[in-house]
Amino acid sequence: MRLTMNLSELCIKIKLFVKNLNLFPSVPPSTDEHDLKNQRISTRLFILLLVISLTILLLYNSLVTITQTVYINSPSLHEYSSYYSSYPQTLSCACTQISISYETFIKIKYSFHQVCSSFLVTQQWIDYLATFRTNSTTHLDDFRLVSTSMFEGLSSFCYLVTATIRNRLSQFYTTRYVSGTVTPMKVLYSQAQAFTSQFILSTTNDFRLSLITIRNATKSNALLSGQFTNYYLLGSERSYSHAASIVSKYNDCDCGSSSQCAYQSRIYINSSDLVSLYVSGMYTGCFLVEALLQSDLRCFYNGTCIDDVKSYFMSHLSIDSEPLHLSLLVRFTANSTIEQLLDQLMVEQWNDSTQYENYYNACNPSICTYTVETKNGTVYIVTTIIGLLGGLITVLKLIVPRAVMLLRRKKQARTLNTRLDTQQIHVFMCTVKKYVCTYNLFPSVPPSTDEHDLKNQRISTRLFILLLVISLTILLLYNSLVTITQTVYINSPSLHEYSSYYSSYPQTLSCACTQISISYETFIKIKYSFHQVCSSFLVTQQWIDYLATFRTNSTTHLDDFRLVSTSMFEGLSSFCYLVTATIRNRLSQFYTTRYVSGTVTPMKVLYSQGKAFTSQFIVSTTDDFRLSLTTIRNTTQSNGLVTALQTNYEFFRRVDEYIVARSVLYEECDCGSTPLCSFQSVIYHGSTDTVSFYVPGIYTACYPIEALLQSDLRCFYDYDCINSILSSISYGIPMFWNLTAMRPSLLVRFTANSTIEQLLDELMVEQWNDSTQYENYYNACNPSICTYTVETKNGAVYIVTTIIGLLGGLITVLKLTVPRAVKLVCSSFFVSEEWLKNYIGFNYFVVGEFIFDDFRLIGTWLFQVLASFCQLINMTISNRLAQFYTTQYVSGTVTPMKVLYSQTKLFTSQFISSTTNEFILSLSTIRNTTQSNALISGQLTNYQLLTKTGSTPLQSLPRSYGNCSCVVSSHCGYESGIHSVLTDTVSFYVPGIYTACYPIEALLQSDLRCFYDYDCINSILSSISYGIPMFWNLTAMRPSLLVRFTANSTIEQLLDELMVEQWNDSTQYENYYNACNPSICTYTVETKNGAVYIVTTIIGLLGGLITVLKLIVPRAVKFSVFCMVKYRSRGSRITPSQ
Repeated sequence: MRLTMNLSELCIKIKLFVKNLNLFPSVPPSTDEHDLKNQRISTRLFILLLVISLTILLLYNSLVTITQTVYINSPSLHEYSSYYSSYPQTLSCACTQISISYETFIKIKYSFHQVCSSFLVTQQWIDYLATFRTNSTTHLDDFRLVSTSMFEGLSSFCYLVTATIRNRLSQFYTTRYVSGTVTPMKVLYSQAQAFTSQFILSTTNDFRLSLITIRNATKSNALLSGQFTNYYLLGSERSYSHAASIVSKYNDCDCGSSSQCAYQSRIYINSSDLVSLYVSGMYTGCFLVEALLQSDLRCFYNGTCIDDVKSYFMSHLSIDSEPLHLSLLVRFTANSTIEQLLDQLMVEQWNDSTQYENYYNACNPSICTYTVETKNGTVYIVTTIIGLLGGLITVLKLIVPRAVMLLRRKKQARTLNTRLDTQQIHVFMCTVKKYVCTYNLFPSVPPSTDEHDLKNQRISTRLFILLLVISLTILLLYNSLVTITQTVYINSPSLHEYSSYYSSYPQTLSCACTQISISYETFIKIKYSFHQVCSSFLVTQQWIDYLATFRTNSTTHLDDFRLVSTSMFEGLSSFCYLVTATIRNRLSQFYTTRYVSGTVTPMKVLYSQGKAFTSQFIVSTTDDFRLSLTTIRNTTQSNGLVTALQTNYEFFRRVDEYIVARSVLYEECDCGSTPLCSFQSVIYHGSTDTVSFYVPGIYTACYPIEALLQSDLRCFYDYDCINSILSSISYGIPMFWNLTAMRPSLLVRFTANSTIEQLLDELMVEQWNDSTQYENYYNACNPSICTYTVETKNGAVYIVTTIIGLLGGLITVLKLTVPRAVKLVCSSFFVSEEWLKNYIGFNYFVVGEFIFDDFRLIGTWLFQVLASFCQLINMTISNRLAQFYTTQYVSGTVTPMKVLYSQTKLFTSQFISSTTNEFILSLSTIRNTTQSNALISGQLTNYQLLTKTGSTPLQSLPRSYGNCSCVVSSHCGYESGIHSVLTDTVSFYVPGIYTACYPIEALLQSDLRCFYDYDCINSILSSISYGIPMFWNLTAMRPSLLVRFTANSTIEQLLDELMVEQWNDSTQYENYYNACNPSICTYTVETKNGAVYIVTTIIGLLGGLITVLKLIVPRAVKFSVFCMVKYRSRGSRITPSQ
């Protein structure tokens, strides 16, 4: 009962408290019921508006869905994987290292076809085959004669594919993978698989193209094989009579029109035409390399077949000939041809792996972020409300009472319905004046009547209002007038939006790419159209076969157009194929090149860059093709390889049985000194010397390819000219198709008189058409956010919210050159045109009198080869250096100076290594195919030719140097000397100079010690001058200029270093830094909050905090006191005794 009464009393008290609650009492307290009622209404309205405002704020901050960004510092791979599985769409981890070499996370293993580790490619097996006695058969196609060269070729192919893969893999591993953020595991695996596939494809295509280029050049030049497999020479009984070249045939296939002619290899019974054994899977053809490519190894999987082959050699050597194993085959079969093996780089199996952990550790993300949609946290809600509460209460306190008074006064004025007169106005003004004079914001509690205290309170009020107005005015003026740099953010803008923003803010607009590395194929397209000759009848096999129908015995003139035309147009057809394959291969590689940019590249800039990339692609592709062709041309001339058409060398029978070769003269130009000798091609009348027709624009030269390069196609734009050629060839042979002359109207960059060399200098491309597709680039870049900055004033909303945020607290407390130095021999007199011309001139008329290994003969070739190497190396370095300089260096942040110096030193070393390896590999490919094809040198240094009585085919015998035979190895050689005329007596050995199977092989084994010594040079000059005065002074090379080489360094050792005496590379850090042009740098330090931050934070929170405490603390204290009183009153109550 007592408890019920207490609760009733409490309710009554609360009701009275609420009814009489006045938060706006006047000072001194008013007794006017109207004023008191206004104050109570103001209090209730204030509380209602405050509760509503707080409720709205609380509900908004509690219910609104926000996108929250979560940060994770330096996560481990396990943590990253866990986060990625939960937030795959939004997780983003910025890499510390954005450029990572493939070697870090991609590993490529491979296993070659077992033949490359079998006895078939060993020198022991090649020596075993070479023991066959060549005089035991007269059949040039006997397997025992050609097998040595064929298996040399097989061994060379194994070496070449090994070197090719090793070199290209080394380059592949140095390629950089660029990504600004961590690439997810599945994506990286997919990309690595694509990189590996592209590597295998490009390496295979480049190797095949290199080999095809050499094969086609060999075929087009109709180079004579020392085994006489494509042509054989027919001798005569008369001394110094010319030996005719007769084309070989394989069944119905003519080597004059196709190098692919071949049939199954056979072993004859002694000198008879009876075949004792057909060697299963092996072929003999026009060129030994072509025959090898058509052959397969099925015989060598069978022990019985191997034993059958070995039984015909009867060698005194023994060899372990274990058969190949069928069980080891994976992608190939026993019947796979060598060409099919080479089409796969002879690799039985590729095994690549991607090590994601290595990639992740190299990327080393410093921070990861992901976004989630969530609600605001309790701490955020509380701090936000507290931060606004002080200003909100202050504003309501200022507005609510006055609004209530205004509304109630108007109502009172309507009810009283009295008119104001002058006296009333006076009274009102006096009342206002009195209110202002007595206005007190700091009344004492209880209210004081002491005039001194009241005056202090009123002065404090006036000073407070003055300072508040001044502060608010300063804040208002500052925030309204200050110029700020405002950063505007645009999320995932479309291309149209980006273009609009860029037109307005081109200087400050920046859009970060989601994908910073984009393949060229995405946005660059290159189209091209070839010269019409490549789609004309002139490059068809039908036309070449038709030219081959000309009867070679109808003329004795070796320069007759009809004799050389087949090889020339084979060469033209080959060039069309080669430029097509070259562009296709290089374009495939170009399209996989990555364009790297961290931000969106503006349209005009990208168009300009796309044009530059395309131009660089065209220039580098053209230069590489020309370098490859120049290398083949120079090595062909340097080795003095003989064309079977005898347009560079002619064979004559000496008094004895031996055949000599003399270089052909074109007017005063000697093919022994330059392959560029030529004159206009003619058609003779029968076998007479009468010229019936000069073929316009067509030339005859030392080699068919050299003739072709100097020729143009003007004749084939003219029907009459074409018919004149046809009438001289057909001899009644019907034409089965109509020939269409080429059309001048289709010419764009060329003319009808443009030479083939000029066409090749432009890759035979009539027109290039490139386009840059900006929309594709933009979509691939996929910018997630764009920013731009503007200088502006603060907006009204910002100003109001700033002032409100500070008002409560204010009221409460008032920022590479790789110059090079080439080996001094390349700038010496011994490679000059003057030296070569005079040296050759001294010897020409006595060539036939010298012994084949006499230095006066081979010296002519050695110096030409040396000059050629100097030219090729300069071209190689220039081309590669141009490509090296266009390589992009990628780094998301400024690279420190020491790190950049270290990196550029590594880049330079890799450039030198790769350039050297590619040059050596290219030269090795040519050297090995030349030896494998057993091509005859015009100096007859690898084969000697013998004739028998009567008009019989000549016999070729491989030369031997000591115990080394040129049929077994091209490296055979010995020191060269100067012989006494017509004797074998050596009067002077030239120090360091060698004679070998081929001039190039001789030079590679030689050194230049003699040419550092005046006495040695004079001994050579005295042997070649023959009393002819010397019109120039020779200067010996100086040993003091040697840096990395010695006087005894061989030419091969010089070539192994690209003949470069010294490389000098420099890194210009200032240029790098200026190009990097960092816009902002950051660094972190551990420190305490500054005084300004502390003060502004406290001011921002102080008003709300004090206001809340003012409301809560007094009432809490009052309630506590009330409870304590009640508790004490209960404790002191008297309890009646029983």
